[in-house]
Amino acid sequence: MAARLGVSQATVARAVARGVLRAALVTPGGHRRFNVADVELYAASLQDEPEGAKLITTGQAARLLGVSQPTLNRAVRRGKLQPTLTTPGGHRRFDSAELSAALLYEDAQ
Repeated sequence: MAARLGVSQATVARAVARGVLRAALVTPGGHRRFNVADVELYAASLQDEPEGAKLITTGQAARLLGVSQPTLNRAVRRGKLQPTLTTPGGHRRFDSAELSAALLYEDAQ
């Protein structure tokens, strides 16, 4: 299922552990089987983007801002920057338009 969704097995395991995704059947060997409808619903939740937003990864956001990824992560932890979305796996996504606007605002100051 992970390959079908384009995510890692660890992401699927975290979704199951958090109760976001439920196995329809667990085999005697401990393998999980999922309903197709549940998988499609989970896949749709991974693709959710706010209307009109172009979401980018932390690496892309750091390059856009001209800083390192650790610097970007510190800014988020200190509340100076807010991600637009956090994936079920805990990965931050930023709206490129918001970051560009923030850059323009900083340059004008």
